[in-house]
Amino acid sequence: MKSMENKLAVAVKNALPQLSGNITYNEAANLFLTPGYVSQAGNMYQEGVRLSRRMAVKFSIGHGIYHTFLNGIQVYMWDEGKPKMVAHKDYNNFWWSESEAQRELKSVVKSYLVNESKIQEIYGITEAGFNQMTDELVGETRETTALIGSQTMPNSTLCIER
Repeated sequence: MKSMENKLAVAVKNALPQLSGNITYNEAANLFLTPGYVSQAGNMYQEGVRLSRRMAVKFSIGHGIYHTFLNGIQVYMWDEGKPKMVAHKDYNNFWWSESEAQRELKSVVKSYLVNESKIQEIYGITEAGFNQMTDELVGETRETTALIGSQTMPNSTLCIER
């Protein structure tokens, strides 16, 4: 089991190098979670990560007294094996739910794909084509994260050192 945990730590570290410390896989949320920190107002903040062979996603999450909030989404694509942030969106007072977070992620990814196709002068992709690509990319991060997480002890903590 130790070998798999080391591989997972390397995968997460390589996915988003700015993450450090203990990373916990939360099976219920299907997220790798960073340790939280508490603000002077008493709110806790942390990052949730999902990854696949084609992209990584970082959710900025805030835990208030009564609600959990989505504070931001960052999307990374691999550029020569290194993560490159290609899209992000910040939120204010956006209550967290898995379905809403997925809807927002799909919106961010689709906007990136549409803009990138214009920059690359790739024409002829239909709305349905962009939706399919978006669904595949987002679905792949959920599936890959669950697969990696299931190969470790659920809710286990990994130490990623810098």
